[in-house]
Amino acid sequence: MISSVFAVLAVAQLCLAVAVGRHLRAAPGLLVAVPTLVCAALVWDNGVIALGSSVGAGPLLESLSAPRFVAHALLTPLLVLWSLSAAEHAGLHRAKGRGARGAAVGLTVLLVAAGVLHDILGLTLRAERWADTLRYVNDAASPTGPLPAIVTGLVVLSAGIVVWRSTGFVWLAVTAAVMVTVSEAAVQVPVLGNAGEVVLNVGLLLTVRRFLPVSARRARAEAAPVEAHP
Repeated sequence: MISSVFAVLAVAQLCLAVAVGRHLRAAPGLLVAVPTLVCAALVWDNGVIALGSSVGAGPLLESLSAPRFVAHALLTPLLVLWSLSAAEHAGLHRAKGRGARGAAVGLTVLLVAAGVLHDILGLTLRAERWADTLRYVNDAASPTGPLPAIVTGLVVLSAGIVVWRSTGFVWLAVTAAVMVTVSEAAVQVPVLGNAGEVVLNVGLLLTVRRFLPVSARRARAEAAPVEAHP
């Protein structure tokens, strides 16, 4: 039953990856690229968990599981940079300052480093059953643990609130709030965390669709030559 839920979540992430990725040719920047990569990685994440019981514990499932942790370590913190890009496309001028960019890049580097230490260099896989699923979890002790994901979620939520207050667009804030809310419960009920990721990625897609056309129109207007008046 729960394995089937993870399969449905994998399909949902695939649909989101395609829906966001179709904008890549028109706008090959962070606003589109990061959600596309994140959704694509979560297709694998959910798919491996869905197939875990069928594959069974052993070297094959371990090999299939390792990329899940690598993707989370390297891609999740990129949502910090994505949040800044979303704020820029929404027309928030402070997001274009050097200070904001420097802070976003610095925080992203720190979060990636923490993820690499815990989920790549320190990866210690242990088979774990939950409901009818079989998945490998990282059994490595770490002072950071899920901190990079938590911090990233809070950054996206903060960006969503700022965008909401500035533009009236509420969906990024709402979906990020859902993700942050369910993240604690996901420790006991893992499927909630994966479902929360789908909700958040819907928010990322809606943000792309809301602000990419506006940003494009703004860029064309700024690039248009000023007509000379007699």
